Amino acid sequence: MRKPLLIAAVSAGAAVALAGGAWLGWDQYRTAHATTESVHAFDTTDPALVAPEATAVFTGTVLEDLGRRTVEGLPSDAYRVRVNRVLKGSAAGEMLVSQSDETEHKYQVGQTYMWATNPATRPEEGVAQLYDADPRPADDADIAVWAAAVKN
Repeated sequence: MRKPLLIAAVSAGAAVALAGGAWLGWDQYRTAHATTESVHAFDTTDPALVAPEATAVFTGTVLEDLGRRTVEGLPSDAYRVRVNRVLKGSAAGEMLVSQSDETEHKYQVGQTYMWATNPATRPEEGVAQLYDADPRPADDADIAVWAAAVKN
């Protein structure tokens, strides 16, 4: 009679140990993967690949650097931008535009850049810049490249 009780006790202990280990493993996995990460299935530095993915492509002048904030769960740099020339979409007026803070170079107040954006999930977060090449002021050649990318 003792042997069946011993087997039952060992089996129960093993089941508890396995369940506890699985729970601890899942908890550590879940915690380690709680950070939101943005992954694109295209080269975010190529206008020909970015333009089709963007809801708006436009030139815009940076009016104000709003500093760092969290947008879509990601640390980002935020800017108030005045829309100048729209190549795609319905961007107009002034917009809040965020850019992943992984980019080494920042946009400068007073400069005009190309923006390829998608709206954030929450409207108060504005739009997110998809184009990840180092910012440089837009010129006629950039506008021509983006205009061609939008048409294709």
